[in-house]
Amino acid sequence: MSLLTGRPLEAGEDIGPIVCSCFGVGQRQISAEILKGAKNIEAIGRRLKAATNCGTCKPEIGKLLANAPAAKPQPA
Repeated sequence: MSLLTGRPLEAGEDIGPIVCSCFGVGQRQISAEILKGAKNIEAIGRRLKAATNCGTCKPEIGKLLANAPAAKPQPA
């Protein structure tokens, strides 16, 4: 029934559209890591494994990084 209604089989976190198909990493997961301070593709790879296998997701991750809002300075 889930297939027919377009709903996931299991309720869970909405990770957004899949960016890294090798490891099933979604756009929202990557964006969340960018907000937490990931500054480059390598940092995303260390945190989520995205972009560490075939590499076809690197351009999309690069776009997400380039379009990310500037990090707010943390109070000292």
